[in-house]
Amino acid sequence: MNVKECYAMMGGDYEGVMGRLMTDERIKKFLLKLPQSNPMNEIFENLNNKDYETAFRNVHNMKGVALNLGLSVIAESSSELCEALRGGEPSTDITPLLERLKADYEKFVEILGQMD
Repeated sequence: MNVKECYAMMGGDYEGVMGRLMTDERIKKFLLKLPQSNPMNEIFENLNNKDYETAFRNVHNMKGVALNLGLSVIAESSSELCEALRGGEPSTDITPLLERLKADYEKFVEILGQMD
């Protein structure tokens, strides 16, 4: 599966990221870096340790990367979790937001594994 097909399966903005990075090779290079950094493990670890400030920063970084790479679905779910963590310990249960981000991220990784 090529990069454009992956974006179609992910619900991403291929044209937008192509406008920024210009080639499929560059897009692929940056897409492959996201799972290498293992952001979901860090976020879960931060939240398990009740380190909400670091969790917020990690989710915010993930949102930024997703926006820059045109990963619209991950950008949306990370944005919602980011807002829930803004200001420290959340006042409501963030489990549904965290599970949504995890599912979106896992789908991304699965699709990425099918890329040529």
